[in-house]
Amino acid sequence: MDHVLIVEAVSTGFNLVEDVARRGYAPVVMEPLGGGFPVLFREECYKLFYRKPVILREQENYEDTLALVKSYAPVAVMPGSESGVVLANRLAADLGLPGNPISKLPAMTEKDAMQEALKQAGIRYINGKNVSSPEEAVSFCRENGLTTAVVKPVHSAGSVGVYLCDNLEEVEHAVREILGAEGFYGSTVREVVVQERIVGTEYIVNTASCDGVHRLNSILRYKKEKTAEGRYIYDYAETINHLEPGHSELIEYAFQVADAIGFRYGIVHGEYMIDEKGPVLIEVNCRPMGCSMHADYLDPIYGHHETDILLDCFLDREKFMRERNAPYAPKAKGMLKLIMVPKDMEAESHPIWTIARRLKSTYRIAVGDENSVAEYVKTRDLESAGGIIYMLHEDENVVMKELHLLQRLERDFFQFLLSEGTARRWFMDAGVPTEEPEELMKACGCSGAVLLAVDEPAEIPGAQVVMPETLEDAHMGFDHVIIAYQKSLLSIGDPACLKLIFDTMDKVRPGGRVIIPKSTYRYMAYEREGAEMLMLVNGISITAPVPGQKDLVIGTK
Repeated sequence: MDHVLIVEAVSTGFNLVEDVARRGYAPVVMEPLGGGFPVLFREECYKLFYRKPVILREQENYEDTLALVKSYAPVAVMPGSESGVVLANRLAADLGLPGNPISKLPAMTEKDAMQEALKQAGIRYINGKNVSSPEEAVSFCRENGLTTAVVKPVHSAGSVGVYLCDNLEEVEHAVREILGAEGFYGSTVREVVVQERIVGTEYIVNTASCDGVHRLNSILRYKKEKTAEGRYIYDYAETINHLEPGHSELIEYAFQVADAIGFRYGIVHGEYMIDEKGPVLIEVNCRPMGCSMHADYLDPIYGHHETDILLDCFLDREKFMRERNAPYAPKAKGMLKLIMVPKDMEAESHPIWTIARRLKSTYRIAVGDENSVAEYVKTRDLESAGGIIYMLHEDENVVMKELHLLQRLERDFFQFLLSEGTARRWFMDAGVPTEEPEELMKACGCSGAVLLAVDEPAEIPGAQVVMPETLEDAHMGFDHVIIAYQKSLLSIGDPACLKLIFDTMDKVRPGGRVIIPKSTYRYMAYEREGAEMLMLVNGISITAPVPGQKDLVIGTK
């Protein structure tokens, strides 16, 4: 069986192992030295392999690495991630296999060189310079009339070390912060790039190339936030399902970029900006898109996935050429919501799992372990994000509505996502008086089928009474559900608390009402507003209060 070598099969590149096997080849994975990825990250990616590939390690001496690879006689060599780009192309060249010109690798991997390549090709580029001191950076800005700038390492990924500077003082500070620090790939940063700052809408354009012929894979639009420290952090990335004015020019420009950097085989994951002048390249990454995109997540959206097309580039030119002119027509809306952690913290639990399961568009949750304790640092770049919620739905409106819910939770109700375990502890002795159930039912005009959820057993005329342990005894379809727990909420952790609230809400019929009195929401994180937010997450609309209904949260399904 012929072998296909994948250099660094991590992140989205993990799909290549199964893609290679599906085509009747034997996958071989090589781990490069100093790849920039922690061992634990590799191990997590390897757990996703459907089958176990041969795993090799790059040798200290390149000639030994080449000899090792030759012993497998691969028919193709390709990078699965950024740290595999240089080695994969070098091996391909020495083995006489399809790949990219070694002389062009700086334009494919170094931020200054790629912009210089665009300049030489006569297409729009961003003015910048490599510098090795704060003074040199400030001098460049003054010489070019720049009052704002972007400062970042020459080699990096995932917005690590990227600073948006509003003035020259911030430029100087950013250069001092980056120089001498450990870069994304483990080496000490000796030079940084200072660039003209472009303000516009940011896009990802993923293209594939076979013998210098290009095709479009996918387009995404992403949104970032600038932190108080001047860092650049991702909020979300959404698939572009319908081309809008300016997108055709963006795609054409992406093909020009591929030509300018001399790219002939594989995938270009390009980041672009569109401003009043049109599209311009931020940077290219000559490998599959990151964020560990599973093939079975991408296929329902685009009808294909990147790594399968990557194999077409090297192994099936006929298929590549046949499909390159297919219309761009995504079938579903995809969204990646990255969790922005507001501070260094220890999460006692991860109620975000309970929240995300309630959303119609949640496809995959990649945020810690649900009930484990975990340390988080304040989000400063893509690598320090708290995790990702992968969202997918055929109805774009569903995805956008639920994105806004997650953004609101992140901004105003963060303990519903990552809990420090402190939001409800101080309520232990709150001593909030309990409303009489009969009075609640009367004040809210409850009639028909009424469910009363309480801590202790009771007999209430006109209602079925349940406790947490007997909730399953109640079938769905109540006209009114009154949630009157107190001690039951305090005796369980945050994820279990949310689940109990949600499960109780689920007993209401469409058009029915859920009622939460103060004596219950006083024992919940964020109290009244928290109870209202949980209703929205569970698809229940908040009802406006009427005279006589005080200190109640009421919602209609």
